[in-house]
Amino acid sequence: MNKLDGTWLMIKDADTYCYPEFIEFENDEIQHYNLVHEAENGLLKKVKLLTESLSKSKHKLLEENRFRLFRMGKTLTVISDTESISEDTEFATDYQRIEPTKTNLTENEIQKLEFKAEWNGEKIPIIFNKNMDSPTIQKVNKRLKKEGQKMMLENLQGTYFASIYGDGQRRTLIGFKEIDNDKAVLFGFPEKPYEVIAIPAEKKH
Repeated sequence: MNKLDGTWLMIKDADTYCYPEFIEFENDEIQHYNLVHEAENGLLKKVKLLTESLSKSKHKLLEENRFRLFRMGKTLTVISDTESISEDTEFATDYQRIEPTKTNLTENEIQKLEFKAEWNGEKIPIIFNKNMDSPTIQKVNKRLKKEGQKMMLENLQGTYFASIYGDGQRRTLIGFKEIDNDKAVLFGFPEKPYEVIAIPAEKKH
């Protein structure tokens, strides 16, 4: 197997505001894909976005399943209302190779599970098909006729994802490496640890 075979998920950090993207490697090309808006029965579908040259890009294989692509861009520093400085800056974007989720559970069984995880001090609830916003935010959204934040279970090429939606738009994907009734191994984080073990949440009855 070629070390770059497969499909790779773009890893978003706090400063990344684009929709989820994937890349694949073909000969000397990096093929970029995004996702169609509507998933059919939870199945995601890729759409080609653009192509760039691998040999002309600066890149590095960090780990077997972790790839980093470097690009030049601009950093704008505002000094005052009338003055700013623009500097050439190298930006790095990481990608994680996706692999089919290891599980014996059906899609319906997974959707009924509730987990809790923590990554670098941030608590991450894994709860599907429910509004994730606080009651106060839900009231504001209702008044503004906006959809709240929710998590949907979706699947691309055998890999399950907790897809986080905001106002009806798919924003972030958290991948499942493994999932059963007792734990879920999550991936898709911008810094180490790249994988996190989620444990069952105490359900409220």
